[in-house]
Amino acid sequence: MSWRTSRRDFLSRVALAGSALSVAPLRYLLRPESAWAVIAPGNCPSGSRCADGWTEFCCAINHGRNTCPSWSYMGGWWKCTYYPGSKLCGEQNVRYYVDCNVKPGHHAPGGCHCAKGTCGKRRVACNVFRYGQCNTQVPGTTAVGCRVVTCTNPAEIPTFNCNRTYMKENAVCRQEAGCLDKEHVRVLGKNPAA
Repeated sequence: MSWRTSRRDFLSRVALAGSALSVAPLRYLLRPESAWAVIAPGNCPSGSRCADGWTEFCCAINHGRNTCPSWSYMGGWWKCTYYPGSKLCGEQNVRYYVDCNVKPGHHAPGGCHCAKGTCGKRRVACNVFRYGQCNTQVPGTTAVGCRVVTCTNPAEIPTFNCNRTYMKENAVCRQEAGCLDKEHVRVLGKNPAA
């Protein structure tokens, strides 16, 4: 029985390494990354979070912090006009999502991939897009690394450097992450010095 388990584990590892080699052969062979770290969203089955087209929340990839990682900047925002959940912003019933775009000339660690190397998490640095209401002094459009959630309009938070141009996307209103539990995440805009 133990022989079959270890044989199955071995075959799983070989299949995973083979997938990584076929998707990103040089990156897999030349960089000290696990095979899961180079599996792209296109390798995930339809219906999985990583294949749904949306970008992961920053707190899921930034050590629980609901902020942009150091390799990114706030590039734009949009509003979810009816948030029905009980996590961050549940009391307000609205959420604002801020895209953290990759800084020009920088790269997100691991490039375009599924967060935490699993199809059960959303994409990181795959969607090249910019709403453009924040940090307008930064030129160009780069990949969205992750998303920050705030209960306050980003245009009202001076440190975000965003204007009031309004965008709305209610398709994200039901999207969640365990790290957006209101007991564990500072509500941005309420305490900007924290």
